[in-house]
Amino acid sequence: MNPTAELYQALEKAYEHFNHELFASQLPEVIFTFQRKSGVMGYFSPERWGNSTGETRNEVAINPSFLASSRLIEVCQTLVHEMVHCWQHQFGKPSRKGYHNLQWARKMMAIGLMPSSTGEPGGETVGQAMGDYIIEGGPFIQAFDSLKNTINFDFPWFDRK
Repeated sequence: MNPTAELYQALEKAYEHFNHELFASQLPEVIFTFQRKSGVMGYFSPERWGNSTGETRNEVAINPSFLASSRLIEVCQTLVHEMVHCWQHQFGKPSRKGYHNLQWARKMMAIGLMPSSTGEPGGETVGQAMGDYIIEGGPFIQAFDSLKNTINFDFPWFDRK
């Protein structure tokens, strides 16, 4: 199989799995990109793409540099973090660019990721540059375990540099 297709199919498979498990399959299809944006593991860009008939699609980008240097669970955690931004764009009220508001934080907690300005316990739950950590026994870790163990999921390609 084509390596580009393999990599994007793996990302799509993870998105579909988490969409089903954590968002009741409510999130729309997105366009995935791999972007080397310094200092970030991923980002969400609403309605970034369009076609000749006027349809639009959101973009979810993953930094390929992190595929090699991060554990699988961290890459999936980043994907789900961006999926919460997608959820908020579709069903909520996103705040200014880069800011993570209370609505976003509450949805993160509901799906098993604790927002934290430090990425660890004790950090602020809302703010400009937010990380998160996994809530033990929460929905995210259960969905991740299902993806990893039942489907035997992994990303087939990674950045070697």
